[in-house]
Amino acid sequence: MLDVRQTVNMRPEIVIAIMSAAVSLVSGVVTAVAAYRTTVVAHRLQEKTHERTKSELAEELFRRYREPLLWSAQALQSRLYNGISQGFLARYLRCGNAEDERYVVDNTVYVLAEYLGWLELLRRDQRFLDVTAIRSTRDLFAIVGQTQHALATDGLDGPFRLFRGQQRAIGELMLKGTESTSGPTHEVLGYAAFCARLDENPSFRAWFDRLRSEVPAIESAGHEGNRRLIRLQDTLVELVHLLDPNDLRLPQKQKSQLRADNPERIPQALRAPRTRLNKW
Repeated sequence: MLDVRQTVNMRPEIVIAIMSAAVSLVSGVVTAVAAYRTTVVAHRLQEKTHERTKSELAEELFRRYREPLLWSAQALQSRLYNGISQGFLARYLRCGNAEDERYVVDNTVYVLAEYLGWLELLRRDQRFLDVTAIRSTRDLFAIVGQTQHALATDGLDGPFRLFRGQQRAIGELMLKGTESTSGPTHEVLGYAAFCARLDENPSFRAWFDRLRSEVPAIESAGHEGNRRLIRLQDTLVELVHLLDPNDLRLPQKQKSQLRADNPERIPQALRAPRTRLNKW
């Protein structure tokens, strides 16, 4: 190490060179620290942007499917409510009018199949998204899962049991290709196209033969024999409330639950309180 006397005796150009080297070293350290801080800040901004993008994508998924899910869930829950508690099926299944008798069977199966078709489209669109990014999609998929469980479980009595794979297969059968401004896409079959395929396509009809044959059992089984469909209807109403929390699209009187309307006739297992999902 140089002492003061050596430094004093140094030639000016050497002193200047040493000082320049020191300044360069300090400058390099400062630059490195600044670059590190810039990298950290940029990474944090990128993470926030990524999180915002995930939330935006999840919110867009909800907005896209809100209306079709609402109306298909409402159509199914309404048919179950009227069929089990309001005598709709009893009135038309054996009314003597062949057209009405077929309608009440095929349309009852259709509203179930239509709902499963929209679930299949929803499943396809959410495959690569983080559906937990926002509360709305978390709640949506939680309650949709409850409706799927009601159909699939063997712990509840009643018609229309469909395992998860069968639910998906029916959902796939209910889709048709179409063109949009963004390119090829899919939509769910309408009732007329559904009936036409039942008449014209034996392999398509085979997937629905059992369900069609079980429609009369809904009417004859009463509340005790329809535990599955009572649970399904009850959960579908919760889905409708979730999608229309302020009754802007459907009045409250059209969202009646079988469990709530007939507590003395519903088995205790179906009357047990369940955790309500958040509404938004």
